[in-house]
Amino acid sequence: MKNEVKIGVTVLLAIIVAVVGFRFMRDVPIFRQTLEVSAVFERGDGINRGSLVNLKGVKVGSVSRVQLTQDNQVRITMQLNEDLKLPENSVASLTSLGIVEGKSIVIEMGDSENNVEYGGEIEGNYVEGVTEVLSSKGEQLAGDVSESLSELNNFLRQLNATLDDDTRMTVDQTLRNADSAMKTISETLTQNQQEIDSAISAASKTMMQLDTLTTNNRPRVDSLMVSLEENINELSKVRVQLEEASTSLNEILDKINRGEGTVGKLVNDPSLYENMDQLSKELSELVKGINEDPGRYLKHMDIIELF
Repeated sequence: MKNEVKIGVTVLLAIIVAVVGFRFMRDVPIFRQTLEVSAVFERGDGINRGSLVNLKGVKVGSVSRVQLTQDNQVRITMQLNEDLKLPENSVASLTSLGIVEGKSIVIEMGDSENNVEYGGEIEGNYVEGVTEVLSSKGEQLAGDVSESLSELNNFLRQLNATLDDDTRMTVDQTLRNADSAMKTISETLTQNQQEIDSAISAASKTMMQLDTLTTNNRPRVDSLMVSLEENINELSKVRVQLEEASTSLNEILDKINRGEGTVGKLVNDPSLYENMDQLSKELSELVKGINEDPGRYLKHMDIIELF
């Protein structure tokens, strides 16, 4: 074999190895096609060529290209498994899988009936990781922690200044008294444990007896409740009748006040009262005259006519 042929074969093998190695390093399948899909993000911190693309925790591809668009956004191109059916309304989230692991793309499947074709685009969403949140809030948290520690130190100094020797002795004495009281209570409970158990047992028996008494007298209680309900209904009827009678009486009194009817005329006509008063006076004088001189009224009558 001539040297030129050897050099050509070597160059060809080098090209093949370079292509295979390049596709292998980019985590692109070597001997099968892939589904190329892109997504646009506000930023692309931590994402590089070869970063993983996951779907429900399973690797379905890798990042093949990261580039900056004209409107200063980041377009990320992904090489996905060819047999993956990806709906058009799916969302690609750029996030961190953990503190140790780097950034990756997580795809959330949509519900569209149409699937993304080769070279298509889906919505991108940048999600801040734990480290980024801590980094952005680190200074504020540090200031809050420092201020809290300073306030705690001031409180401890004030507490130490307040608790002088006499106060500490008083607190110690109070704690000793409390400990002694707790021991006394414990000893008392231990000594009277049997009586306490007896009291609890007696109370339990009493409750059982009350329960039995209530169960045995339940029919009588139910009957009493039925009778009480009937009496309440009767009282309601009586109340209705009394209201009707009161209404009728009010109507009668109203008519009497207006002078309607015989009673109304008797009550509201003063001449009747005057006539009856005059008649009473005349009858009184007649009786008085008969008593004083009966012959005056009988002299014109015959005895035979009278009897």
